[in-house]
Amino acid sequence: MVDKVYAVGGTILQENLERIEKFAESFPDEQIAVVTGAGGLNKYQRVGNNGEKDLIGIKATRLHAQTLLTAMEDSYPEIPENPHEVKKSSQSGSNIVMGGLVPGYSTDAVAATVAELLDAELYIATTVDGIYTEDPKENSKAEKFDDITVEKLLEITGGLNEPGTYSVIDESAVRLIDRSNIKTKVFKASLENIASPEEASGTEIIHDSQ
Repeated sequence: MVDKVYAVGGTILQENLERIEKFAESFPDEQIAVVTGAGGLNKYQRVGNNGEKDLIGIKATRLHAQTLLTAMEDSYPEIPENPHEVKKSSQSGSNIVMGGLVPGYSTDAVAATVAELLDAELYIATTVDGIYTEDPKENSKAEKFDDITVEKLLEITGGLNEPGTYSVIDESAVRLIDRSNIKTKVFKASLENIASPEEASGTEIIHDSQ
């Protein structure tokens, strides 16, 4: 049974390519699902309309997924490409590694969809240690949220849905998280944090019912 779904940006995968086996081993010893992003490969999203750019991006996410799948033991041998295949692979007892599903969805939104399908918790591993009032790389005075409401998060993320330009988390993902009350945390993608995401310092997304 999949209890944890990870969204892992393509940039994170690229930063860990030299130690990909160790990175793959850092995930907890239980059945999980990992959704990978395009990262630097989104540089190929230069031509065509937004839908065509997204199709290129999806191929990039699946390339990263194949790399991680190959390094990770006890992984389902195929990369799910639609929700039906996600459900089918979850019944195998093996880890699921996958990329994008359809145009218009970021890595975070795909991971939220998978968490929704599998009634799992969502962990978004990023290059920063949580959600801030502003980009902390551009403004050193930006303040980090230990937790944040869906309403406040939507204020921050509204309109960030252009292919290849997603922030720490995008609006589509937030709305999916909201509609199914998915337990979600955003945290820095260190090996230690990935191994124990519940204990990692980060930002938890709070729902109105909490």
